[in-house]
Amino acid sequence: MIRSQLVQSRTEVVAERGVVSAGDPRVAAAGVRIFEEGGNAVDAIVAGAYTAFVVEPAQAGLGGYGHLSMFLAETQEFVTIDHYVRAPRLARAEMFEVDPSQHEMYYGWPRVAGQRNEWGHLAAGVPGAVAGLCLAQERYGKLPLAQVLEPAIEAADEGIRVTWNLVLGITARFEAIRSLPEAAAVLLPGGTPPKLPGLDRDADRIHMPGLAETLRRIAKEGAAGFYTGPVAEAIERELQANGGILTAADLAAYEPKVLREPPASYRGHAYVTANDPIGYEALNILDHFDLASHGPDSVEFRHLMAEALGHAFADSMTHYGDPDFTESPANALASRAFGAERARGIDPGRAAPRPIAAADPWPHDSEEPAPEILPTRSSGGVRGTSQLATADRDGNMASLITSLSNAFGSLVLVPGTGVLLNDGMQNFDPRSGRANSIAPGKMPIFGVPAIVAAKDGDAVFAAAGSGGYRITTGVLHTMVHAVDFGLGLQAAVDAPRVHCQGDETFVDTRIPPDVRVRLAELGHEVVPQEEVPGTFFFGRVSAVRRDPVTGLLHAASGPAWHTAAAGV
Repeated sequence: MIRSQLVQSRTEVVAERGVVSAGDPRVAAAGVRIFEEGGNAVDAIVAGAYTAFVVEPAQAGLGGYGHLSMFLAETQEFVTIDHYVRAPRLARAEMFEVDPSQHEMYYGWPRVAGQRNEWGHLAAGVPGAVAGLCLAQERYGKLPLAQVLEPAIEAADEGIRVTWNLVLGITARFEAIRSLPEAAAVLLPGGTPPKLPGLDRDADRIHMPGLAETLRRIAKEGAAGFYTGPVAEAIERELQANGGILTAADLAAYEPKVLREPPASYRGHAYVTANDPIGYEALNILDHFDLASHGPDSVEFRHLMAEALGHAFADSMTHYGDPDFTESPANALASRAFGAERARGIDPGRAAPRPIAAADPWPHDSEEPAPEILPTRSSGGVRGTSQLATADRDGNMASLITSLSNAFGSLVLVPGTGVLLNDGMQNFDPRSGRANSIAPGKMPIFGVPAIVAAKDGDAVFAAAGSGGYRITTGVLHTMVHAVDFGLGLQAAVDAPRVHCQGDETFVDTRIPPDVRVRLAELGHEVVPQEEVPGTFFFGRVSAVRRDPVTGLLHAASGPAWHTAAAGV
């Protein structure tokens, strides 16, 4: 049978002063506006992120968290700001009852009774988005924070024009939203989802009561405007009145981590992943195979990519835990030595038995330096994830993954603030005695890369994504297609992908049937998936690059129906 394929792409943006790749045109426009006003790549990514907190409320928000990688041209250094969610001080390893009757989560651990770690007041962890982005802008931006937040404040004043993606997120969580009065009043006006535009009407607009005022408070006071005072007090009141454990004291104590990661190397490119061990291990494995000799459409490449991803996921899901709280081989998982060991165990002609058995990374724990932790105290006061990448003409480059976890996070909308809180507690293993078990103040596993890469001392590539662990698939494929196969940036984003977390190998249906058959013969349990509007089977990606010959900046994004890129 011959059947048509849905193929849609964006044009690649090429500019001189600055480029932004994002999940929404309004977000990309905010970043470009900041470039036009004299800001750098850090200013632009912060402006874009705060605008995303308004116009992409299902994907990101003030009550969320993230990971930010930067290359700073003036000092030629990589800096990571890890502003991930933390467990509240009252959190305990066995605070959730495991329900073995439900299908396990895609993280690989069991679900919780009533899914109380996925929605509702107990699901919220301590958010880091505001702290991390304010610190980044203050320390590495050029413009005043108030100026950088102007696009977001204007968007909040106008209200959010309803898009099909917003309605899709609402309908996907309709029953849970309906059970929470504050969220229902905003997201289900009249008890039904807001209306999309039609031939005879404009789209509805939704307003988050208090959101613009919260943004103005942050613009004036910095992170303190969120983590102390009226906003923090409102968050505590809402949660304590409804069985939550997050307090104003948790918020006041939050600090992001600022890291100087020792850059890894891939095909002569120095890069960082925002301290993500899965990205490091997968690329360390792939660096031992000559992918270019096989070609991007070959069975050999598809097989090796699936094996590298599957092995890296199996190892981190078994061993990784917050190194500040757990004896965890985080450094070893990211080491070249461990990657080389895993590469030697991969058969180019046969898939490893499933499920892939985790290896022991501990012997490699001291072979490479751990990230240097820099001082953090600031002097200033589908799924639920979005992404941005920026680059400027001075050579700065940045990559950000920002998230609420599920769409609209915990669905807890704090009255009078416009703040939707994350449901980051689902990122912990709900069982005790595990590397990723819950503990007070602990960060859960966050296995997705926000990559920035440099060559010969100049930043040349950055990429981030959304879509749960499919982010890893999207970001790594984009980098490999650009670096190994020499594809243009938009072509690298658009190229079909495979995904493997250790069991099934999910394959984009654009990959020819004969390749899928051959993968099955190699031992893969092949699961074809077709990417269509509303799905993120293989991740949503934003990427930028700098042409080392012309100095021109490029931006690309995909899937085309739910991303954007712009430049000036």
